[in-house]
This record gives sequence, structure tokens and C-alpha cells, in this order.
Amino acid sequence: MERFLAACRFLLVIPVIGCVLLTAGVVIMGIGRIVTAGAQLLQSGDFSAKASKTMSLAVIEIIDLFLVGTVAYIAAIGIYKLFISNAEIELPMRLQINSLKDLEDKIIGVIVAALAVAFLGQAAGSSEPAALLNYGGGIALVIAALGFFVRHVGTEREPSDEG
Repeated sequence: MERFLAACRFLLVIPVIGCVLLTAGVVIMGIGRIVTAGAQLLQSGDFSAKASKTMSLAVIEIIDLFLVGTVAYIAAIGIYKLFISNAEIELPMRLQINSLKDLEDKIIGVIVAALAVAFLGQAAGSSEPAALLNYGGGIALVIAALGFFVRHVGTEREPSDEG
């Protein structure tokens, strides 16, 4: 039974491949959005303040897409490293994942950034302060909950580095 359970970890190759495909799809979509937005800007020749605001919103949405792709990439790396292979994958220090807590923290960090970018996009395009306040308040609650999770959940499982 132990060998069977150990071998079942290779089923997690499927979500790793899925996350890599999601990353590729989102990056391709983001590049496509950059090309089409640039082409539309050049074709229209409109460089007014209104067109500038529209372009700013498009840029924010594209950045949000790339952040979503980053989450999928980090998930792929983390799942692969934690469950499939112990081989060292050469990554920047910021992406070193040695535990499930590391993976959670990194994904939550990118999610918080994506939420901030989404709020920025909403703030730039909103003409209703009450709706913006509700939207921002909801995002603030989610970020606070994620911050609480990162700070307090699982801390009793890991020994403290403080001496």
C-alpha cells in the first residue's frame, strides 16, 4: 500500500502540466492584448486624455493577466518540487519553495498584488464613489484575511527561528 500511495504522487503531474499550459495561455493572451491595443492606438491616432485613460485601463488589465499567469507558474513549480521531484530547480531566491507553507505564501503574495492591480483598474474606470468604496472594501477584507492566514495559520507547526 505504501508503494501505491508513493506512486500516486505522479498523478500530480497532471495539475503541473495544466498550470504550465494555463501560464502559457495567459501569457499569450497578454501579448495578444498588447499587440492589439497598440495597433488600435496607432490606427485611431487618438492621443487625447480619454484615449489615454482607456489605454491605462488596458495596461492594468494586461498586468493583471500576467499576475494570474505568475500564480499558475508558481503553483506548477511548487507542486512539482514538493510532490514529484526533489531535484533542484534553478530559480531566483524569491521563488525557492521548500514547504507547502512556502508555496501558499508565494501564491498569496501574488494574489494580493493581483487584487491591488484589479482595484487600481476599477478606480481608474469608476465614476461611482460608493461602488468603488464597496469594491475596495471587499478587496481590503480579502487581503486582511489572507494576511491573517499567512501570519497565524501553520505557525505552530514550524519551529521559530527566533532564539
